Amino acid sequence: MDPTENSKAVANELISISHDQGVDLEGLCTDGYFRVNRRWIFLWRKDELPSSGPVDEPLGTLHYSLQGAISGMPSQLTASAGAFQGVWSEAGTLESVFQAFDLVKAWLIDCKEVDDLPQRCVSRFGI
Repeated sequence: MDPTENSKAVANELISISHDQGVDLEGLCTDGYFRVNRRWIFLWRKDELPSSGPVDEPLGTLHYSLQGAISGMPSQLTASAGAFQGVWSEAGTLESVFQAFDLVKAWLIDCKEVDDLPQRCVSRFGI
């Protein structure tokens, strides 16, 4: 599947779940990614394309990438406080679209700081 279509398909799943939860993610979605102010996140599933995830990873694994403005330094990087510019970048995997919904809601709607985001499997992060 085309990477853009892949992201759009996952976004549509999340929008459907959000309606069931009484939350409107549809208004935050543009071309398969979600954005509010200075924060964004997009998600995709591992498919047959090599660029969608590691070769040995199961098809269907749910990936995310997020970036945006934060107020506080995440606890795992307190030693890097001098390099902090108020922006966070992170990528990883999630176990389900429900976990993805929780992450999108926490990041974009609830504007949670990094240390307060829901459980996820982080593979890359930085300030």
